[in-house]
Amino acid sequence: MKWIKKLLPLLIICAGIAIFGILVSLRQEPERVEQVYVGPLVEVIEAPPQKINVTIEGQGTVRPDAQINLIPQVSGKIIWKNQSFKSGGSFSMGDTLCRIDPRDYELATRQANAEVLQAQYRYDVAKEESNLARREWQRIHGKTRKPSDLVLQLPQLRSAEAAVAAAKARAEERTLKLERTFLLAPFKGRVRNVQADVGQHINAGQPIAQLYSIEGAEIVVPIPDEDLAWFTLPLPVAIPGSTSEGRNSVSKINEKKENIPLNYDEEGAEVLVEGVFAGQHSKWSGRVTRTEGEIDPKSRMARIIVEVNNPYGNITKGGPPLMVGMFVNVKISGRFIENVRVIPRSAIRSGQEENLVWVCDKDNHLRFRQVEILRKMQDKILINVEINTNERIIVSQLSGATDGMSVRIANTQKEFGS
Repeated sequence: MKWIKKLLPLLIICAGIAIFGILVSLRQEPERVEQVYVGPLVEVIEAPPQKINVTIEGQGTVRPDAQINLIPQVSGKIIWKNQSFKSGGSFSMGDTLCRIDPRDYELATRQANAEVLQAQYRYDVAKEESNLARREWQRIHGKTRKPSDLVLQLPQLRSAEAAVAAAKARAEERTLKLERTFLLAPFKGRVRNVQADVGQHINAGQPIAQLYSIEGAEIVVPIPDEDLAWFTLPLPVAIPGSTSEGRNSVSKINEKKENIPLNYDEEGAEVLVEGVFAGQHSKWSGRVTRTEGEIDPKSRMARIIVEVNNPYGNITKGGPPLMVGMFVNVKISGRFIENVRVIPRSAIRSGQEENLVWVCDKDNHLRFRQVEILRKMQDKILINVEINTNERIIVSQLSGATDGMSVRIANTQKEFGS
């Protein structure tokens, strides 16, 4: 029994080893399955060809379309001024803003009218003396001899006639100066500042106020000069035989952008102006009226002028006016482009010599496709590229992408931004 107790553990171990060997000998080899590489997971978008109305965006500051210094043409003391003739005041065209003491000019006008009467009296006397001299000559010499001008006193008559004309001109001048004692508003507008008040003596030619018009407003918008090709510009000069045929269209989309001609018309492109005043977002309609005469030599930007008629028109609807000095955003309605595709900027891949996009074909293979960039915008790009109906554009970022590699589609957007 003592030996059995010592050999029993050894026998158990040997039996276990034997059983393990039998199990190993009876096992079957697992079936080998070859795994297929399906490629990385990518996101794709559909970019169908569209007809796009290009919009050029910019920013600018509102300024009045007309601003003048109010300068009196006569001197004198201000005896009255309009209650609106102060900084920020409003006025209509033809309103009297202030009045200069007219008494000196009234006296001068009366004196000039008296001089006209005197000159007219001398002319009447000279005319009658000339007629009398003619009758006397005919009585003595008959009608056979012709008298000289001096005999008929015609030089004296012409001198008296000239004196009448000069006196009337002086009277008109005095009347004009009297009328100029009333300083009238040349347009509907507002007062920017005033440097004169009642009781103050002002001199002719001395600016006393600064006025600006509210009948129209202008916005100077700097844009890259290449953007001028994308919207209608007003004719800078009168061109005989000019036509507006083909306005807002691009005839050949496959042309290089630098070959697209500028489009001129009698009126420039329509503009949507957006701004915030008193915490309220408002919109106004405008139009491109002209471009400044030169390109900015520092920024290389073209400066276009957008004009808005009746900038205070929203007041009648309870809205804010387009105030001078406001910083606004403008959206210029550009030309229409056909068969153009819209993609995000990140979808453009830079090749060695050209721009590319990655296209997922019908077999889920990545393909390199060369594109023509028509216009770059803030978050998207307009391109021209040949894509089949069952192909989509890859927007995911991949490292080591090769032409023909397999990819897996995560999801598909019908269109960029949808």
